[in-house]
Amino acid sequence: MSLELILVRHGETEWNKEGFFRGHEDMGLNATGIAQADAASEALKDKVFEAIYSSTLKRALVTARRIAIPHEIAVREKAEFLDINFGVWQGKKEDAVKALHPKLYERWNTNPWGVKFPAGDRVKKSWRRVISGLREVLFTHGTGCVVVVSHRIPIKFMTGYLLKMPRKEFYKVVHDPGAISIFEVTDKSSARPIVLNDTRHLAKLSLGKQRDF
Repeated sequence: MSLELILVRHGETEWNKEGFFRGHEDMGLNATGIAQADAASEALKDKVFEAIYSSTLKRALVTARRIAIPHEIAVREKAEFLDINFGVWQGKKEDAVKALHPKLYERWNTNPWGVKFPAGDRVKKSWRRVISGLREVLFTHGTGCVVVVSHRIPIKFMTGYLLKMPRKEFYKVVHDPGAISIFEVTDKSSARPIVLNDTRHLAKLSLGKQRDF
């Protein structure tokens, strides 16, 4: 027996679109993000869900709740799936962050594992939080189909963990807004990817190439 684990990144927000660091700042989806969430819901409507988990931030919660509509089940909020806390970077654009902390910004983009954000999280600590939450979900649900809706960095963490990538290489994972990844988990320590960063359901929205930010 196996568990089908589905990872969905929340739909687009205005801060995604404009290139702002988001982290723990709580904002809703824009019109494109709502359309992405609904497209993901349509793509997954024929699945039989054991559970749907979500970060507690509303951009993820709204995405999860729209995915849950055809299934008539409640979304389970889980703080472990919160986005990383970017500290003083939150609410700032990339160019502003680069000017403020050029060396740290360079490390974040090239070798982020040891990064500690000013007044924010350590990457290593965030990884432990997210993976702890994922392990709890995997041990709770041995079979069936489970959905986790989260954010860019947590999904990179989870994908890297499931693919048994070196922890330091999590940043190489790409997962666009509204995209879906599906894994077959057989023994809580072995996962086979079915699809990764699947955006086919978003093609009809004519969004063009989405940026992984």
